[in-house]
Amino acid sequence: MNTLYEYIDPIVSPYEAFCFDSDATGLPIPAHWHYYAEILYILEGTGRFTIDNAVKICPQDSVILFPPRCVHAIDFADRTKRLCYYVVKFDPGVLPSYRADELNLRSALQGISTSLYPCCFMKEQAEAMKLLPMFEEIVEEFRNKAYAYPMMINADICKIIGKFARCWRQEGYLPAAPGIHPSYELSFDFIAEYIDKHYFEELTVEKLASMCGMSHSTFSMNFHRRYGMTCREYINATRINVAENMLLFSNHDVAFIAQEVGYSDCSYFIRCYKKLKGITPNQARKARKSIG
Repeated sequence: MNTLYEYIDPIVSPYEAFCFDSDATGLPIPAHWHYYAEILYILEGTGRFTIDNAVKICPQDSVILFPPRCVHAIDFADRTKRLCYYVVKFDPGVLPSYRADELNLRSALQGISTSLYPCCFMKEQAEAMKLLPMFEEIVEEFRNKAYAYPMMINADICKIIGKFARCWRQEGYLPAAPGIHPSYELSFDFIAEYIDKHYFEELTVEKLASMCGMSHSTFSMNFHRRYGMTCREYINATRINVAENMLLFSNHDVAFIAQEVGYSDCSYFIRCYKKLKGITPNQARKARKSIG
């Protein structure tokens, strides 16, 4: 079974920091999501990054943020060029929950919608924020794991997210806390994982709401606040993202893939895919092969 959810144990590994090099590790990285936040600093080359179905082309010295729970994928923009970048992943729970200048970093990060907040910072912005030295220090601290290294990493992560928040504020974006009551958080985390494991089945909003002990209206309203889309749209997006991974990483034909991800009608699957991705499944497969 193909799934999008990537499990990371926050107790064993609240942080991950390393340098990715396409010469040593292959691309593309298929669509996936996790509860961690992830930040990349492009050191060399140009990457093609998919964030919640939006494609961003990020060149050298740019920075990209994948907020918690966003579906993301990574590929070359040009397969003939090396792609190298720093990766910093962390459990948002490690961030301080105190309020500073009316900004709660932990809540702000959890509440970011990739459709509303710019999560790509180009070279001029990254240089103005002086981000590279902090990435270098985080990666070095994680590699060496010297005494008090979590404290050092945490300090740099707070600075980076704080600088993002300043940038958003200057551009008129005001980071906000998640739009649902904290008591609903675990229920919707459970539902997201359930959908990821059962996307190929017949899923109804009524069934999912009942699993959370909520009425249809309460579930639907809070689901939309949490994910920025309806539950039905979320299920469809999960199916299409799994289908995209199968298109890129297998030789199965489109009709087979449609059946595997829960569509009995291949024509309907193609329409849904094009609506979300902007191109047909066959065009997506050809585009991947043409990079180079």
